[in-house]
Amino acid sequence: MKHKFIITAIIGKPNVGKSTLFNKLINKKLSITSKKKNTTLYNNIGIYNKPNKQFIYIDNPGINIHPIKYIKNILYYSKHNLYSNNINLFILIIYKYISIIEIKLIKFIQKININLLIIINKIDLIKNKLILLNIINKLKIFNINNIIPLNLKKKKYLIIIKKYINKYSIYKSYIFNKNIITTQTNKTIITEIIREKIFRLTGDEIPYNIYYKIINIEKNNNLWYIWLNLIIYKKQYIKILNGFNYKKINKIKYLSQIDINKYFNKKIKLYIKIKLYKKPKN
Repeated sequence: MKHKFIITAIIGKPNVGKSTLFNKLINKKLSITSKKKNTTLYNNIGIYNKPNKQFIYIDNPGINIHPIKYIKNILYYSKHNLYSNNINLFILIIYKYISIIEIKLIKFIQKININLLIIINKIDLIKNKLILLNIINKLKIFNINNIIPLNLKKKKYLIIIKKYINKYSIYKSYIFNKNIITTQTNKTIITEIIREKIFRLTGDEIPYNIYYKIINIEKNNNLWYIWLNLIIYKKQYIKILNGFNYKKINKIKYLSQIDINKYFNKKIKLYIKIKLYKKPKN
């Protein structure tokens, strides 16, 4: 049977709110969020299933390469991870100002003839409303009617976005089982939850220089035991990660256990070890 179906890719510069919107659209926290740039490191697929509806969302890292190559990479990813299905809609998120990067993105998306919805995010933080007006005026030259100034703290804005997405949906068969909400493995989800806590509780540099390795997951009915190594290459990171009297690492562990428990609905015992290695030569 054919049902309402759409593949939507959420794009934009780092730290504009892509992952926050992604999580709200699928009604589940799959992508980690923080105030640090480059929190999302790779493409993340979320699947929103309802009776007669399957909406697929791709949360993408912030633009860190040429805009055209960025879009081509997302299209390639979609083709090879969503059973050769094409993206039906791009949601471009803008914050504070529109740069040459967003302009190039818009021009290329219009050139390849894929639907585009533009969101001006965090309007509650833009005190000078002339800034908002300036962005809208710059977008007028592209003849784009789908522009939404957004404050995700207010539910009405999310309802408006969902209406736009529904408008561009097509009818086709499901490509995923209706019980699947992501293509991520359990290990990836667990690692990302822990990475988010480290992002939020340590300094700016450390999170980008830690590698995560799950050693084992032992499942005993409703209780999961998880062993994970934090691999670092600088000795000074040990003290920063542990904190005074191991308070920081214990808080990382405690908050991670809470979120892993919420996601999997299992009681979690998490064991974290910090491992210092010599950095491999290139």
